[in-house]
Amino acid sequence: MRIRHRLFSCICMLALCPVLTVSAMAESEPFGFGEGLDEEMLLFADIPSVYSASKYEQKVTEAPSKVSIVTAEEIQRYGYQTLADILRSLPGFYTTYDRNYDYIGVRGFGIPGDYDTRLLLLVDGHRINDNVYDSLYSDRGFILDVDLIDRVELVRGPSSSLYGSSAFFGIVNVITKKGRDLNGTEVSAAAGSHDSY
Repeated sequence: MRIRHRLFSCICMLALCPVLTVSAMAESEPFGFGEGLDEEMLLFADIPSVYSASKYEQKVTEAPSKVSIVTAEEIQRYGYQTLADILRSLPGFYTTYDRNYDYIGVRGFGIPGDYDTRLLLLVDGHRINDNVYDSLYSDRGFILDVDLIDRVELVRGPSSSLYGSSAFFGIVNVITKKGRDLNGTEVSAAAGSHDSY
């Protein structure tokens, strides 16, 4: 009889563990914002807009696909130096390096020597993929310095109907800063080993 009672109490404890864990997570940090937010604050929160999902400006909540946005503040906070660093920070993306180029893998799919032909890279909505191999440069060969990036919009999933054959795994749209966003003069410098500046 005691064994049945202990077995029943263990089953009840195991059944309640997920409920207690979910309620504790909901009270502490909802949506990863860092501080507890109530429903009223979430209702009136500023929802960012995205352009890349449908080729017109719309709220992220209305976009027809999953969109991730990395802002200039996050780039500065985490010290990202290349576009590959930014993409590596997003879930489902990883990079490999063959001592020449960085290659981006998506959800475990990254063929060696593929030259990133299944991702479309846009800068302010203009196609930047290479003309010959249809590849993109996400390492130091990227055409912009990361200090000039206002935000990076990443639209996951196939978007070939809107953008063509390169947008099979997703679209990376880099939005640059405008002149009105700069307050005065900005200077950026970097130094490294072997007299590289």
